[in-house]
Amino acid sequence: MTSTLFVIALATAAPALVPELSTEIWQVAPGTSAKVWTATDKPSEKKRALVLIPGLHVHPLRPAKATKPELRDWQQPKSELVKTLAKDFDVFAFGYSQTVSADEVAQGPGLRDAVANLRKSGYTEIVLVGHSAGGVISRHFVEQNPDAGVSRVIAIAAPFAGAEAATLNIGYPKVQAPFVKSLAPEARKEAMRGSKFALSPDAEFACVVCRLKRGDTDGLVLVRSQWPEDLQQLGVPAVIAQVSHFDAMENAATAKTILELAKGKLTRWSTEDVDTARKILFGEPPAPARSNFLKRQAK
Repeated sequence: MTSTLFVIALATAAPALVPELSTEIWQVAPGTSAKVWTATDKPSEKKRALVLIPGLHVHPLRPAKATKPELRDWQQPKSELVKTLAKDFDVFAFGYSQTVSADEVAQGPGLRDAVANLRKSGYTEIVLVGHSAGGVISRHFVEQNPDAGVSRVIAIAAPFAGAEAATLNIGYPKVQAPFVKSLAPEARKEAMRGSKFALSPDAEFACVVCRLKRGDTDGLVLVRSQWPEDLQQLGVPAVIAQVSHFDAMENAATAKTILELAKGKLTRWSTEDVDTARKILFGEPPAPARSNFLKRQAK
């Protein structure tokens, strides 16, 4: 999701286009330019693949752009994030048209086929890294496809419990309405209520919780939405990133955190660990000992 969600655009009255899910996957490292990846491409000596999955990108003035997959700046080969991750992984960028709900993207064949083809081509590890709505998509993908071959999932600033900004009816073209509205709090509750799937206790999963220095939000998504009650009960670890929602994927410190989480095995927390993290994230400003506790989870 981007800050342009708050821009009132005349294009909200643009004619609706026919919703259709289109996806693409590019290899962005190794190499200096993004290229469409095919199953015939073999892995490098690393044999570890990491797939970057973006969230909402509104196109208020050019609605047709929302109907096609696109690369974000932070998914490009020369971005700080890709260069950091390329030290240990072959890096891929997943793109999708934003004309259907986030749940339909997770259920669609595009991501499923991409993961299957990466596995068939010889990658022994596949890590999904999803920002914002991309984190929601990544989570529901592994819930619905536990045997797909994904090694671990890292969700950054994901609105698992929804974002109030998604309830607005301005700032985006009609063609993107299904995607935006699927990220509203009530829509997320309904999706979870009607889901026949749940995150496996064995799934390696971590939340990077972004927040501003003061407050309970990253400027768009509440902290409680990024690490919701159901994930807390499962012992899913959370790591704090002192960065805004909009800068998270372009932040050097966050890139290093993502790399450390992607490289190591992600184990579930004990009840005591979750209680400590809850005090840090939802209580008073963290004491040094508590702050160090969460920093250790990224190492």
